[in-house]
Amino acid sequence: MARHSRKATRYMGHMGQAPSNWHDQQAIERLAQHIPFETDPRTKAECIEMLREIVLRAGRLIDRELFGFEARQELQRLGLWERLGGASAS
Repeated sequence: MARHSRKATRYMGHMGQAPSNWHDQQAIERLAQHIPFETDPRTKAECIEMLREIVLRAGRLIDRELFGFEARQELQRLGLWERLGGASAS
């Protein structure tokens, strides 16, 4: 039984998320943390566009409480924080 539940947890990702939602959350987190440090304007614009696409596609399925402080600040700066699911914004 314990072996079965471990396997199920592995496929459900972090905190019961489906694997695709977990991957989207990780991509959002990392892009949002990277953007402020990107020095090339063209690359920075591409990163912002990638971030927007992921948030618009999957953001409602991802709890905003899963994001760290730096990612939260950048998502708020870009106006994407409200597009995430979960608790009320502050």
